[in-house]
Amino acid sequence: MVDGSVTLAELGRALAEQGQMLALDPPGAERRTVAEAFASAVTGPRAHGYGPPRDLLLGVALRLRDGSVVHGGGRVVKNVAGYDLPRLATGSGGRLGEIARACLRLHPLPAATCTVVAEPSDPIVLEPLRPACVEYAWPPGRMLVRFESPAAAELAEQARALIGGEIVADDAALWAEHRELAADLPVHGSLPAGVPATIDGLRASGATRIVGRLARGILHADVEKRGQTPIFQPLEERVVEAFGG
Repeated sequence: MVDGSVTLAELGRALAEQGQMLALDPPGAERRTVAEAFASAVTGPRAHGYGPPRDLLLGVALRLRDGSVVHGGGRVVKNVAGYDLPRLATGSGGRLGEIARACLRLHPLPAATCTVVAEPSDPIVLEPLRPACVEYAWPPGRMLVRFESPAAAELAEQARALIGGEIVADDAALWAEHRELAADLPVHGSLPAGVPATIDGLRASGATRIVGRLARGILHADVEKRGQTPIFQPLEERVVEAFGG
């Protein structure tokens, strides 16, 4: 279990010493805490290959409004009330309670990485190669495809044969810069098949920056979302009532 007040960057450095990583790489890792990251369900480029935040949170200790702490997940898949607390807490914005501690799913640090930078195209052709990241960035209007495995260089060559572009072998700085492009930008969700139309709509709405998970329908843009309403609010209320929060 890790304390919710630990920043993602602090956690990342500690895990790296053991050859491990948390595959959650949103912008602002130096200041964003574990609790904040999961409460907001913020994603980063690795969400393409490793899944969204809810897939990385195995267990949670929630501090409720009355100060009591309840636990869910981990070895106990569901608590006695039947609620999957880790999944409910992820993206709840803290409405259920503060994430005091978290049990996380970790992955080994990749043995090697390699990236293809190309013109945007249909990312479905890349799925057999199992890329870790498939990103879009406009401007300048490009697709970034990263592989994280001992065969990263060979996979990047295969990807370039499919989509063209250039290979960046030493890609750490490229991704550090790319991740921060999404900082403080609202999220605009889309079905994966509808991403091109969503991008066109965002540009028509005045967006001057669009970045995100091209094959997962998670886009960040500098235009506000409209008509947002909280989801699962009745369920959240029942969970709070069940635990006496």
